Amino acid sequence: MLSRLKHLIAVSVAVVAVMAVSGCATNPDVTTQTASEDLVGTYWKLMLLDGKPVTVADGRREAHLVLGEDGRVSGSTGCNRLMGSYRLEGDTLTFSRLASTRMACPGDMATLEQAWLAALSETAHYALVGQSLVLQDADDRALAELKANALY
Repeated sequence: MLSRLKHLIAVSVAVVAVMAVSGCATNPDVTTQTASEDLVGTYWKLMLLDGKPVTVADGRREAHLVLGEDGRVSGSTGCNRLMGSYRLEGDTLTFSRLASTRMACPGDMATLEQAWLAALSETAHYALVGQSLVLQDADDRALAELKANALY
């Protein structure tokens, strides 16, 4: 009788385990994207702005940002340093109190700076996919795409 009870318990445990594993199976209708980089504490280099590639001018810094653990954002517009605050909740990401240094930027760099600061101001959501960060507006339209360079 004791051996039969042990067998019944073992079978029950196996059934529960199979049910638990099948309950964790992914739904084919849901797209899951995984991130290989942390959002906070990573150097994010600006790659695309409004769908267009961003190039680095000779002798200039690349446009980038770093989100600090203290809720502050720092980085570069490609010409000037930028700083401010950010708020992160779930997939919601917003920037506030953005400021930059005031060095004169030549033509294309001034245009990039204005567009980059505008994109940050319009950011409402984000998506992390592998080593890419996509900043999105309130309608989930991509504003900018950045590539991760981890800070160690």
